[in-house]
Amino acid sequence: MFKKSALLLFTVFLTLAFGSGAFAAENTDTQKALSLIDAKNAQIDNEIQKASAAADELQSNYFEDIKGIEGADAFISLRNEQTKLEAALVAETDSAKADSIRAELAPIDNELALSENSLKQKSSDFAGLTEKYNSNLNALISALDTLTSDITANAIQEAAELGVSAQCELKLVKIAHKLVWIDPIQVVGH
Repeated sequence: MFKKSALLLFTVFLTLAFGSGAFAAENTDTQKALSLIDAKNAQIDNEIQKASAAADELQSNYFEDIKGIEGADAFISLRNEQTKLEAALVAETDSAKADSIRAELAPIDNELALSENSLKQKSSDFAGLTEKYNSNLNALISALDTLTSDITANAIQEAAELGVSAQCELKLVKIAHKLVWIDPIQVVGH
């Protein structure tokens, strides 16, 4: 009986003495993965901020280019109102308030579409400048989406190699007058 107890005690001692090192290594890998994810999310946020600033400048230049066209002042005013409401929508966490903002946005979006179509028919300058602006803005958004998707995919793979499960967690961001889904990383298990 004493030999069995001693053997059991010795086995427990060995497990604790040598087994805890494995747990420490696992914990270190988990910490590395979590730090990696935090760093990549910060990088994604930085890329979003840079793209947003570039888009705001692009939109400002576009407004400057079209302001002399008859009827463009009303269009610019509507676009500014739309942009303000979209910023509020992105920041809103309460779903009822977000729905209220969406309801406020709908008629502005419709009026903007009508105004843009009317101005394009009346002015080839407006049509050309608008086409150029939209093309540049879409290219900027596409580049941001591709870059952040690559960052996310690589970080998810690296985290998985360190034993941490992560996934894309889409985030709504405002780029000029457009709302775009970008994909930061969220930990789902480790």
